[in-house]
Amino acid sequence: MDEAAVLALFLQLVQLTSPSRREGKVAAFCAKELKRLGFRVEFDGAGDSLAADTGNLIATLDGDAARIPLLLIAHMDTVAPGTDIRPQLGQDGIIRADGSAILGADDKAGITAILAALRELVGNEIPHGPIQVVLTIAEELGLQGSARFDPVRLSAQFGLCLDAEGEPGTFVVSAPSQVRWQADVLGRAAPVGGAPENGISAIQVAARAVARIPHGRVDADTTVNIGTFIGEGPRDLRRDRVRLAGDARGRNHQRLLQVLREMERIFAEVAKAHGASVDFSFATTCMGFAFALDHPLLRMAETAARRVGLIPHWVVHGDGSDAHHFTAMGVPTLNAGVGYRDIHTPKERIALADLVRTARFVYEFLVLA
Repeated sequence: MDEAAVLALFLQLVQLTSPSRREGKVAAFCAKELKRLGFRVEFDGAGDSLAADTGNLIATLDGDAARIPLLLIAHMDTVAPGTDIRPQLGQDGIIRADGSAILGADDKAGITAILAALRELVGNEIPHGPIQVVLTIAEELGLQGSARFDPVRLSAQFGLCLDAEGEPGTFVVSAPSQVRWQADVLGRAAPVGGAPENGISAIQVAARAVARIPHGRVDADTTVNIGTFIGEGPRDLRRDRVRLAGDARGRNHQRLLQVLREMERIFAEVAKAHGASVDFSFATTCMGFAFALDHPLLRMAETAARRVGLIPHWVVHGDGSDAHHFTAMGVPTLNAGVGYRDIHTPKERIALADLVRTARFVYEFLVLA
């Protein structure tokens, strides 16, 4: 693997501005490169529903039909501040931005590893099976691009997502279901200087419900968080409307739903006791997954990792990734560590050696199929 070529590719990618829903420049760059490598490239309609300037990129390369068809995944968007990125390779072998913006290794390191591996594979005419590449949009907005992906487009048996924290050789074998919940509490407004007894404070009702609902770590597999509590209005008026919104996660999906229904019951009970009403709703944003340690996908990843000198280790993760959605679509997808550090901050960085090791791992993974 040509280290200088991998570095040049990464530096090109991170300097292409690509906030969520404005990934068009990266999409055009990757489409051109994938077409050069012989892939058929198309875009889906996810961009239309998200008011984005591009959809998810889907690229397909034919291969030996007797071999395992594989899927490679990364996302094209970055968080803010992600404009005017000035990447630098330090004498310590670490790539950083200048401190005024993120680096964008999340997830352009993943894209770099995919493209570099494919260059090596195709350029050297190495035998391989059918390969699909999916580069998603709006991942940083809650996996919205992959959530809109049509599974009919998938032809792979196994997937590899290059978007996990941790050094190369890290593999996420379990991650929880994630649910967004919302509670709208409706009381009755009344002036505090006139007849406050005629009002019902939605803030007070909501606060009493919050004091009773599960919060934080509920059990070993379940968490609940309140992200917002909004009830703004005049200081001299009893607030008649409050909105709470939050996140709940669990490795046991049925247990997670049980906790949410208990939250709904508590909100309704407290609201009724004070003459208020509440509209409680929740929606699953991604289904959790857990791989058995003898799953053939894990065995492939372990073998590929060891071939390039990596020490495989399996981790349980609490966050979401595109691997959630593609696994739920019927293509078991393993999220792999690419070596980036302090993502979503101006301190974000990645070692050039880790970029190269990740690209070599992806190459070996493709050769194994």
